[in-house]
Amino acid sequence: MVINNRSIHIFASWSSICLFICLLASLTACSDDLSQLERIKSRGTLRVALITTPPLYFPDESLIKGYDYEIIASYAKSIGASLEIIHANTILEIITKLKQGKAHIGIAGNSPDYPDENIIGSTSYEEDEWYIVGNRKNILPKSVDDITPSTVIVAKGSIPALVLSHLKSEYPSLYWLELPNGNNRQVLEQVHKDNFKLSVISADVYRYYRYLFPEVKIAFTLSKQYQSRWLSYKSDDVSLSNSIDKFVNSYKQSGKLEQRYNTYYRHLNAFNYTDSRHYLKLIKERLPQYRSYFKKAAIDNDFDERFLAAVSYQESHWDNEARSHTGVRGLMMLTQDTAKRVGVKDRLNPEQSIMGGAKYLNILKASLPERIKEPDRSWMSLAAYNVGLGHLEDARVLTESLGDNPNLWIDVEKHLPKLSQEEWHQKTKYGYARGHEPVAFVRRIRRYYDILRLYQQEEILEKLDKPLQLEKLKITSPAL
Repeated sequence: MVINNRSIHIFASWSSICLFICLLASLTACSDDLSQLERIKSRGTLRVALITTPPLYFPDESLIKGYDYEIIASYAKSIGASLEIIHANTILEIITKLKQGKAHIGIAGNSPDYPDENIIGSTSYEEDEWYIVGNRKNILPKSVDDITPSTVIVAKGSIPALVLSHLKSEYPSLYWLELPNGNNRQVLEQVHKDNFKLSVISADVYRYYRYLFPEVKIAFTLSKQYQSRWLSYKSDDVSLSNSIDKFVNSYKQSGKLEQRYNTYYRHLNAFNYTDSRHYLKLIKERLPQYRSYFKKAAIDNDFDERFLAAVSYQESHWDNEARSHTGVRGLMMLTQDTAKRVGVKDRLNPEQSIMGGAKYLNILKASLPERIKEPDRSWMSLAAYNVGLGHLEDARVLTESLGDNPNLWIDVEKHLPKLSQEEWHQKTKYGYARGHEPVAFVRRIRRYYDILRLYQQEEILEKLDKPLQLEKLKITSPAL
């Protein structure tokens, strides 16, 4: 047999192709041998379907990103993956993403078990109450038995709809209305406007949105609480679910979960209906004339403009002629000494006051140790704005001496009030101070900041919402 050069070339080419195919098959087999967790680590991205409304997630650039978001972000970091957020309005959208393989994890807040054996939940990291809510102008029911059929409205496919479905076994006469293509925000707004009588809401969501929709009031608390768990699609491969459970248990045991919870909820415990209504009114009527000044001051001093606006509201209710009995004046209530220090010649000039107040806050923030990170750095600069850097440092020293973390505001605020007690302030460098005042000062500003963020986010989210289809409301009563 004669083998010419052309035959040799063809043989060599075919051998190369076979070798490549074998190598590719080998690599594919290796890839198939990887666990789900290993594949996520290898690709470097964790895809999470999340209901993208507060308090789970704040869809903007701000000091805080969201309670559940920060926890899942910590988990993603622990496995060396970047976080890809997939926006969702309802738990049904999340389940769909999980089934399609478009998301590894789903987060919807605290909820009952989803009626699908292929959807599993992780170890719980929170448990909270659920409320029946209505407009405060009306006579509200005191129990589920008192609810008139079809007076409760929820978004179709939402967790509130799931909660009602779980209630059905106990209350056979329970019927409600489901809004297609809606979301919890839209439903709460309808109750706020008294267009519908009642709805269902979890306590964590209500803590935030009662400030935006103050006419919405708790009628009564449901008897059962539900847990917050991360959802995933059931598989024989338990590497991801085991990793999540291990992380959640460790996160709880370390105390980080409690710190995170306090960061997002402690300052919201005091709700004042009159103050909330007045604040919303002035956001519409007064804030627009000063917004450009807050924006410029924020850019120049590296702040969120809403943060500066919240400080100004706390100080003066956006009244540029405001004054106190101690002589502080203007939108940012500057003393004469502070005004001179930051170059403000006329404290009653809105632009000068805002620029001067922002500059002073920036000076205070820059004076804090670098080891204090955001958002604690901003909260402590606020405390210093109110009580002075010296007294704040006294409180931080006291905090450390009592075994807490002087770099965390939630620890420092526990000990600031001690500066008004002789047994404590006599041990400090700067002595007596009304330590409870900066604590209340910071909490109020944080509430005003959150409300303003909610208000402005609502303006953005409303544009993304699908039109309300009130004509397609459906009476339903499914039991699980």
